[in-house]
Amino acid sequence: METAAIKIAGDGQAVRRITPPDGFPFPFSTYPLAITRRGGRFATDFDPESRAGAALAGPAYYVDIATGNDANAGTSAGAPLRSIHKATQLGNAGGVPFQVRVKSGTYPRANNFTNNGTMVIPTQPVAYLAEGGRVTSWSGNDLVWPATPDPTYPNCYVAARGNVTFVLDLLANTADGDRDELRKVADPAACHATAGSWVVVGSSLYVHRADGLAPTNANTRVLLVVDSFALDGTAKSVYLRGFDFEGGSNGGVFVHDAATRDLIFVDCSAKYAGGPSNPFDGFRILDTTGLVAFIRCTAAAAAKDGFNLHWSLGGTPALFHLSVDCIGRNNGRYSGASNNGLTGHDGLVGIDIGGLYFGNFGPNVVSIGASRLWCVGTRARDSHSDVSLGGIGPSCDFNTQDTTIFWLESTASSGSTLTLVADGQSTIRTRHHASGPGQGYQVGVSASILSF
Repeated sequence: METAAIKIAGDGQAVRRITPPDGFPFPFSTYPLAITRRGGRFATDFDPESRAGAALAGPAYYVDIATGNDANAGTSAGAPLRSIHKATQLGNAGGVPFQVRVKSGTYPRANNFTNNGTMVIPTQPVAYLAEGGRVTSWSGNDLVWPATPDPTYPNCYVAARGNVTFVLDLLANTADGDRDELRKVADPAACHATAGSWVVVGSSLYVHRADGLAPTNANTRVLLVVDSFALDGTAKSVYLRGFDFEGGSNGGVFVHDAATRDLIFVDCSAKYAGGPSNPFDGFRILDTTGLVAFIRCTAAAAAKDGFNLHWSLGGTPALFHLSVDCIGRNNGRYSGASNNGLTGHDGLVGIDIGGLYFGNFGPNVVSIGASRLWCVGTRARDSHSDVSLGGIGPSCDFNTQDTTIFWLESTASSGSTLTLVADGQSTIRTRHHASGPGQGYQVGVSASILSF
């Protein structure tokens, strides 16, 4: 609950400290943070850079897609490298924590983290920092597009490319600012007949843009069934700031295999992850012992979930997650039940502060197993049912399953059919939760919805 006011701000508003709910098992002694409220705004004193001090104090390698050369030493901004993976290799060889300073720009597979193959893993603690603007890292390379349409299907243009997962229109955005996605169809005839579509036959990619223009690398981006950013168990702690990941067949940011490390994402996004044959998530984090923190991050337009965290190692989970001012929107693009904006599994413990989760094909915020989640100022709205994708779930904003417990502090819900759903033997505890007009709730026979 809230304590008394601890100070008065310059605008006369009281700043109040929010104390954790009784029984909430987050290890604040290991990962210290305080949450305050000023008017209707929640904030935390969590310092993400404090979890990456060794890397931020280490030697720096510079990367610039426009002026760099991978033959350079990369140790000064005046003689940068061209590829992020090359900087990682040099940093690993140094044997100490390091930082990679990446000039803003768009980095295809040949120059991002993967070198047209698997991820070049950082085997030392590392901080990747975007400089001068944002860095886009995407799971593909430019194609050779024909100047003339296909003679058999003249609404289509055909490029040599198989292994495709998403085709994006770089000239058109959705209402939420994401790139328009061309729709995959069954065959070239359907592509010819359907504006805004694509299909792969063998190693030939047929594209029919919605505006009828000939595809070029300036107006069309083709994402492949390959990883975008993927860490295995050999990777050390990673800090990322200012990166936009597009694509990633196993997740836009995919972390797997057991390891002890902190993963800190600041002002990052993961979009268009997975695909028709790869129903995976924007941020997909598995089996890391340590803190996973998302600060002002966005997970959008993934084939499945936005933010998804799992623990498969048994015993007491040692992965703790924190999300601050994050957005998980419009996830769940193809098939499968319960596509969420934010979801934790397997007994994980997490905190969400000021998050916004909406437009997902399934419950916007859901936890499963014996997980514990404290939401402070979190908003969720306009969930889609997953029935159209083969599921049975209703339109719902906050959902607990199994023996999960949610504490919802000053949260808000609107637009979805149901505001709260407690299934199994789970519990939702609320304090100042605001439901939208006409919203109902659902509570199972062995579940509870209570106040705290």
